Amino acid sequence: MLEVVDVTKKFGELVALDGVSFKTNGGCLGIIGPNGAGKTTLFSIISGFQKPTSGKIIFDGKDITGMRPSKIAKLGLVRTFQLLKTFKHMSVYENVSVVSDNAREILERVGLWNKRHHLAANLSQGEMRRLGIAIAIATNPKMLLLDEPFSGLSPAEGKMLGEMIEELKNDGISLVIIEHKLGELFNLADRVLVLNFGKVIFEGHPDEAVNDKTVIEAYLGGNGVDNVKG
Repeated sequence: MLEVVDVTKKFGELVALDGVSFKTNGGCLGIIGPNGAGKTTLFSIISGFQKPTSGKIIFDGKDITGMRPSKIAKLGLVRTFQLLKTFKHMSVYENVSVVSDNAREILERVGLWNKRHHLAANLSQGEMRRLGIAIAIATNPKMLLLDEPFSGLSPAEGKMLGEMIEELKNDGISLVIIEHKLGELFNLADRVLVLNFGKVIFEGHPDEAVNDKTVIEAYLGGNGVDNVKG
């Protein structure tokens, strides 16, 4: 469904991405790597917010390289952001109803129907994350790009969000997730892609990633397996 082909992105002399290639045809792909590895730049290029210096992006059989984000979203590839983008001075219901006529069904699905009259600005961090995903799924996506969905959440909020994302996966929505909380991510991901200095250094099953020497050295630190489990 999504194919990234030899994508390079340069900012002057800085090479943020260096020949990145991968495919995902469904399920959940996790993308990890240290700060500055190029993860968010990669999401920005896939979703049309930045153009690659070279390479191309194929989604659902179409070349979407450099296409406007709004057009990419209409094709079914939708991105959420690490910094939450909601209409904070509108109600939870209004946030979703501006996108879809099925606001009730969507809010029930993400566990926010009882908060429908609340201003988005008054939601907890976890509720705000779920609202952001509700707005995204209101567009009927084929694939969601989730940028650090577990960031700043309590264990209880993270557990609830993880269960919701698992349901989306089971409903056939493909997922690509950037996340630093590896325990939460690895509970969801079928495969992980590891970036370091703009290059892919590993692609495979999460269990293999935590035992890969290159990954441990680049990202997890000396106690890699313990860090993931923690």
